[in-house]
Amino acid sequence: MGSRVNEKPFADSAETFYSGVRPGQVMAREGSTRRPLNPRFDLRKHSSTGFGWGKGEVGPAQLSLALLADALGNDGRALQLHQRFNHRVVTMLPERWTITRSRILAYADMIEHLPSVTSDDI
Repeated sequence: MGSRVNEKPFADSAETFYSGVRPGQVMAREGSTRRPLNPRFDLRKHSSTGFGWGKGEVGPAQLSLALLADALGNDGRALQLHQRFNHRVVTMLPERWTITRSRILAYADMIEHLPSVTSDDI
């Protein structure tokens, strides 16, 4: 399980809403402040085209990494979880979507407590 020392405090902050619209535009909103979501190419570059979501799209892994890094405030934990978050959440997102930081945190906690499935298990 990852360390939570450097994570953003949840109880002391307003809820963050992440919203995506085509083509690959993702915004984060806290209160009245809106900002584009940082793709976090500094952590890993999965896609040269930026964000994508849904099945068959280019860039869902980049979006997974960016959402987790922003919501968790813990780059190491985001790197550890983003592929499983991608398969469980981001590939299922519709064309237009909104997800809250608290929902991302809940998914991250759930994913950490599930056993990892390998190709040998299938």
